Amino acid sequence: MAKKQMNKEEKVYETFQTISKDYDKLNDIISFNMHKRWKRDTIKELDVVENSKMLDVCCGTGDFSLMLSLERDKKIRVTGLDFSENMISVAREKKEKLKLDNVEFVHGNAMELPFKDNTFDHITIGFGLRNTPDYEQVIGEMMRVIRPGGKVACLDTSHPTLPIYKQLYWFYFKHIMPRIGQLFSKHRKEYQWLNDSTEKFLSKKELKDLFLKVGLTNVKVKSYAGGSSALHIGVKPE
Repeated sequence: MAKKQMNKEEKVYETFQTISKDYDKLNDIISFNMHKRWKRDTIKELDVVENSKMLDVCCGTGDFSLMLSLERDKKIRVTGLDFSENMISVAREKKEKLKLDNVEFVHGNAMELPFKDNTFDHITIGFGLRNTPDYEQVIGEMMRVIRPGGKVACLDTSHPTLPIYKQLYWFYFKHIMPRIGQLFSKHRKEYQWLNDSTEKFLSKKELKDLFLKVGLTNVKVKSYAGGSSALHIGVKPE
């Protein structure tokens, strides 16, 4: 089991180290720019208040973290964490261009978050959980470092259930998305991996059950784009 997990971690690391420079452009193209709308809706669901301390796990190039940092007239603190140095480097460049001082990006592993218990008010993970080797451990780590009453929000790809749309969705992910990756970034193999991770990811019900298993309560599930992506939000009990 440990060897299988390490193989996945190494593959994910190699993938994101390779595609970091083209990631934002390809993400916009592949999702038809809808991922930004879903992230904004996630932030709305969190109902962030002034002086909140936020953590964005698997932050990648920092899109979600930077959106969070602009909330409440920038009167919140955001930490973005990722284990790909190249992705973190891109995130820091974007932060400097925006001249933001209420967000920081750190290198770390979602499997072992380098923070004390009960540190953050809310935690997000956007399109990152499916790429981790142990979903339960990652959610458990987020549960550990969030304060009682705080919300854990996971936005990720999901599995559509409508028959015709479901077939079109998987055709797009299996055949079109890797070609887009090759056309715009010359990284077809890496975008084929992203399709594989989506196909093997949990269903909405399975992920909700996992939230409940680690102890999160009042779990809310919200679907986007016909169920191709979904938001799960759970609360750490007081």
